[in-house]
Amino acid sequence: MALVLAAQADPFLWYLTRAMAVAGYITLAVGAMVGMLRPIARATKERLSGLTDVAHSSLNVLAALLIAGHLITLYFDPFLPFSLANLLVPVHEPYRPLASALGVFALYAIAAVLLTSWLKGALPYAFWRAVHYLSFVAFALVTAHGILAGSDTNEPFMRAIYAGCAGAVAFLVLMRVFATPRRAAIAPVPQGQGK
Repeated sequence: MALVLAAQADPFLWYLTRAMAVAGYITLAVGAMVGMLRPIARATKERLSGLTDVAHSSLNVLAALLIAGHLITLYFDPFLPFSLANLLVPVHEPYRPLASALGVFALYAIAAVLLTSWLKGALPYAFWRAVHYLSFVAFALVTAHGILAGSDTNEPFMRAIYAGCAGAVAFLVLMRVFATPRRAAIAPVPQGQGK
């Protein structure tokens, strides 16, 4: 009820915070899905355009900008007194402490993945790949953060967004794990030429 009153008292920052959070979540999910297309294609011996990699990088940068916007609007929102320390350190959170702490951990996981991706050429491949697996952890943390912290989590449209994004990412994770190479069509061997 207090959150509804806050939105009525000063709706601009509140709605901007929510919009940035939801847009960031959707963009992060789509970026993750596009990123999983490359290993799925490699496993199934399919070919992908180089635009796939550009889209993956661009979507993740956009998601990071939206997340930064979410944090900035939270900082300036007068209703919830988030300090800079609250936004960067998971202690003494003024709003839903567990959910906020999950958001802080997600922020660091996303930052690690983005930073190592930008430095990929200068890092050992095995290290980059190990850090890149944090993207799955980050997505799970962001999903949990949104579900537990979102004031509109129980609205049907938000349930649909969480279910759709999480379901699509989970489906592609399973595709990635169980992808098998496409079998080439085997032409019948003409009689008499078998040996």
